[in-house]
Amino acid sequence: MRSFHTSSDSLFSSCVRVAVLASALLAAAYLQAGCTAVGSLANKVESVGQQRDYEKQKGKLTAYIESLRAKGDPQGDYYYAMGNADGWIKDVRDPEAITQLFRDAAVKGSMDAKIILALQKATSEPVPGRLMESKGPRENLGQWEAGLAELKPLLEQQCYARRLVLDLGTPEIAKYSIANFIWPKFRDGYFRRNIDDTRTLLKDPQRQQEWERIDRDCDRGGVPVPDFK
Repeated sequence: MRSFHTSSDSLFSSCVRVAVLASALLAAAYLQAGCTAVGSLANKVESVGQQRDYEKQKGKLTAYIESLRAKGDPQGDYYYAMGNADGWIKDVRDPEAITQLFRDAAVKGSMDAKIILALQKATSEPVPGRLMESKGPRENLGQWEAGLAELKPLLEQQCYARRLVLDLGTPEIAKYSIANFIWPKFRDGYFRRNIDDTRTLLKDPQRQQEWERIDRDCDRGGVPVPDFK
């Protein structure tokens, strides 16, 4: 019967190699854990810095709004209403209360507020504004037509509405051609719900052209940037 022999030197050498390998693996594990902790800390520091800068720039927008309101400029009331609608001002959250802010600004003379309220009527949205979202009749065609009837003469006086935004962290005033929300609906169509609960897709090339003309003629130039301080 064959027997196996292991010398003590060979056994010692194997033990040394195992110990070295174990030490290397343990060191690597500690190093990885350390790098992960450092990386996590760096991410947290960067996140805190970004949040601090965001709050600073948002403070400039808030100060601008307050300066307008202090002068009795209804645009300040409009921007305050829009800030609450967009959610970066959190003073008012109830949809009806936010709508009332726009009504108050409109009564004081803000054309932007009047336009946004007419758009809200057309789209049957609970909260006015939110110009980053798509607009449509939501199958409430009576409100759609009533809102557009109010909106069109307003856009003949001013074809856009404005928002205060942070563009890459910089305070700016963004301008939106309101007709651009409307004419694609006449091109692509929207649904009418029938009595028998079926739906009919409605398109109107003539009205598409009318609203597209308003959009095309709208001045798309930038709004002068105020001195946000």
